Amino acid sequence: MRRITRAGAVSLAALTVASGAAAQDGLRELRALNAAQHSAEIARQDALAAQREVMARQDQLQTTLVLRELDAARILRQGSSGLIIPPPAPPPQSGPDSLQAQMDRMERLTQDALERSNARVRAVRPASNR
Repeated sequence: MRRITRAGAVSLAALTVASGAAAQDGLRELRALNAAQHSAEIARQDALAAQREVMARQDQLQTTLVLRELDAARILRQGSSGLIIPPPAPPPQSGPDSLQAQMDRMERLTQDALERSNARVRAVRPASNR
């Protein structure tokens, strides 16, 4: 009976050692898989960041074009011969408040264009409708 107990204990110990080695191999494989997935996620995040940067630059260029058009419309005087004075060069971008400065400038130019438009409408209406 002792031999059977010892044989069982020895086989149980051998099984434990074998399963421990197999478990370690499984953990190594799992870690390698997780590392590969993590690297893929980092690459995806980098690609998204580059895409956001490209979109931000495109938006900035579009805003610059709109500001130039508004500047040109503001410079064009009513009743002029149609010659457009080129707008001054945009100020250099400086610091984190440059976006706010551009937004303020765009708002001011829009208000100026709206005031000129309202003045034209008032000039066309007969005095009795005022």
